Amino acid sequence: MSKTIRYGILCEDRAHRNFIEYYLGQCHPGLFEESQPFSWAIRASNAREVEDSIPDATRKGFTNYGLDLLFIGRDTDSTDSKKIDVLKSKLSSLCSGHPKVVFMMPVQCIEHWLLYLQWHKANPTSTKNESFEQIMRIEAKQRVYGGKLKVDKQLELANELLVNLDVDWLEQRSTSFKHFHQQVKAFVS
Repeated sequence: MSKTIRYGILCEDRAHRNFIEYYLGQCHPGLFEESQPFSWAIRASNAREVEDSIPDATRKGFTNYGLDLLFIGRDTDSTDSKKIDVLKSKLSSLCSGHPKVVFMMPVQCIEHWLLYLQWHKANPTSTKNESFEQIMRIEAKQRVYGGKLKVDKQLELANELLVNLDVDWLEQRSTSFKHFHQQVKAFVS
């Protein structure tokens, strides 16, 4: 694929957006370009606002803003696979199963993906397959950030973990990340 893929992001918070930007920049350098007009027009700041905005974001994103791809980031807020499947189905129906929508749905919260990366950074040669997705959200955030911090400081710490994102390693550890990564790979190919 030689043309630039114009994308939009609808997500809960800056941590999701930050993850997507690092991921795209490292996995597909120069291939993706974010639509700034879409980003200014379609926004959300929590899970409910994401869900409420999905139909509009899908319709307007592809017709008014000329998106090639729409990323929707939503924490699952659960570890229960049945609840997560119900949420995936609900979100997919809100965008009418649009084939150019990619869902980024970490188990519980985005900090669980960061927790995996933090562990990998501290144990780069380990082949042990640690599971972090059962750790409660509050504890995961505490482990990643070391306490309650302002968003800019959280992003700074997250960026340190995302600098050399080992996608293959993370894909082997986190089913929810694998689901996201496979969607992007399928779209690109």
